[in-house]
Amino acid sequence: NDNKVRIWNTDTNECRELVGHEDDVNSIAYSRDGITLVSASDDHTCRLWDVTNRAQLRIFRGATAEVGHVVFSPNDGTIFASVEDDNTIRIWHGYTGLCIREITGTSIAEDIRLDSVVLAYSPDG
Repeated sequence: NDNKVRIWNTDTNECRELVGHEDDVNSIAYSRDGITLVSASDDHTCRLWDVTNRAQLRIFRGATAEVGHVVFSPNDGTIFASVEDDNTIRIWHGYTGLCIREITGTSIAEDIRLDSVVLAYSPDG
């Protein structure tokens, strides 16, 4: 892994690279607008991107562990959730950069080893 987000256009075979993470990229999610993307990384950050311009819009810091997965809220293209390897879930406001909620203590039984944790929003957010 070279720490890049790659997006392929299947019609033109064009590959766009988004460069900025300092460690492996684990997950990406598009917002409803189809232009904004958020990525999660082992560098303990999430990053918001403008895919059209290949521009990094914001870095979300505050994770205490590697960030394994991200997902946008279905009813607001500005809110997204991330989950870290220590099972901390953070809800972020994409435009302000603020963590608006942190959920800790989501423990998984100690005798079960999961390689990844995935988040999903319900259809009504």
